[in-house]
Amino acid sequence: MLKFGVIAEGASDQRVIENILLGYFQNEEEEPAINPVQPLPATPGGWTLVFESLKRGEAQKALQFNDYLVIHIDTDVQEEKGFDVSRREGGMELKPLVRVNRVIERLRKEIDPAFYQENINKILFAVAIDTIECWLLPLLYEDKKSEKTTGCLKAANLRLRKNGRDGLSAGEEKFPKAYDHASRDFRKRKTLMDYRGKNPGLEHFINQLDELQNRLSSDQLGSADDHVNTPLKN
Repeated sequence: MLKFGVIAEGASDQRVIENILLGYFQNEEEEPAINPVQPLPATPGGWTLVFESLKRGEAQKALQFNDYLVIHIDTDVQEEKGFDVSRREGGMELKPLVRVNRVIERLRKEIDPAFYQENINKILFAVAIDTIECWLLPLLYEDKKSEKTTGCLKAANLRLRKNGRDGLSAGEEKFPKAYDHASRDFRKRKTLMDYRGKNPGLEHFINQLDELQNRLSSDQLGSADDHVNTPLKN
């Protein structure tokens, strides 16, 4: 069984990532275990705490008990003080994947370099353009709104409530259970794969899972070959 630790902005984001991981590995013999690292249940969240948790060495601690670590953050506030990643260059907004990679570089600065290099294949980044709510829109809309990258929380709430479902938030409060329900269809691998390209941040995250799965498959094949080629004892 694969074990994933998750450092995220909030419990709502953890629910979405959990459903994505469950869907991606749906065909495995055992479903993965997803363990919250930051925030822990009933503790505060926020993008500043993502950076603080990395500074405290939570990545190192997480990989003592998990096989892999997912680090999530949204890019809607990437220019705020303390985050400090520009989304523009030469007066032009950077392409989404450039923004994703620069945010990853920023997150890596808070992780011990030697530890990161040693565990580079165990750390995955879920960087949302602009927010993780944008990843949910393909599950809610069939038109161009499914590819929105701004105003996604409002768009998601409008469609959910129009369909008689619970909204993701009210005022500043977000409801993790509503995020869980809204992202439940990502537990179906086919649905996840059909919609992965709707948001560049989601696609980037799934690409990392593809690489991980390829490594796992290669390791399993290597182990099988070693077993087949083991000389028989007399």
